[in-house]
Amino acid sequence: MKVSLPKGLSEFPALPASPMPYTLRHPARTQKYKSENGVVLDSKKAKCYGTEWRHELEHDAESVFWLLLYWAIMVQPQGGEREPIRPNLWTGLVGNAKERNRLVRSLAQDSDDGFSDVTHSFFNPLLPLIEQVAAFLVVDRHWLETSDERNQPEYVNEAFQRLILQFILDNRGQDFMKHPVDRHLRKVQRSPFAEKKSTTSLQIVNAEENRKRPSPEPSNEGSSKRRRHEDQYHRVPDENLD
Repeated sequence: MKVSLPKGLSEFPALPASPMPYTLRHPARTQKYKSENGVVLDSKKAKCYGTEWRHELEHDAESVFWLLLYWAIMVQPQGGEREPIRPNLWTGLVGNAKERNRLVRSLAQDSDDGFSDVTHSFFNPLLPLIEQVAAFLVVDRHWLETSDERNQPEYVNEAFQRLILQFILDNRGQDFMKHPVDRHLRKVQRSPFAEKKSTTSLQIVNAEENRKRPSPEPSNEGSSKRRRHEDQYHRVPDENLD
């Protein structure tokens, strides 16, 4: 199944410059991945060069992004004021694939959805990194021509490594990088809609819906055994709601 391209114009960003320590340690990689230009794709004209969906290396990088985003949203500084999570932000994080894709695009393109308060205000300096990383997930590489050096399985991973390392080098002495975090997580601001999207949504109830990209149909073999195993799960309390 082909990965859909967002409607309108979408940008596949330029590969960030390689930090000097990375360049010195990995000259082969910095020579292999040296594209300095981004590319803008029009959903009306673009062609998908990929085949059926399968798990690839960049999907592991995408998992890193979601772990980073979840931590950034939930964490609060030790001794800091309690700042609740906006319900629509929480919905974008734990909702279905359409809602999560909308969140990624909003973060990547600085849209009018206004996710400027993704983190606790103390950790706001993390937002530029989150936005830069999210930008590489808006357009799947299979919408680029096969001969394009950006259409390589390791390209997104290379971008993530460079962005994260450069962020660490630029901010390693800042207070937010070394301040202790509270053992209690931030809570979601109460609203009727947020209650429907509580932390129980984080359970793997529907594996197909909870993937950013669709996966091949599983076989029926062992399905009854899997259902019996899933019935053993207990409901998780809504700890993140006031």
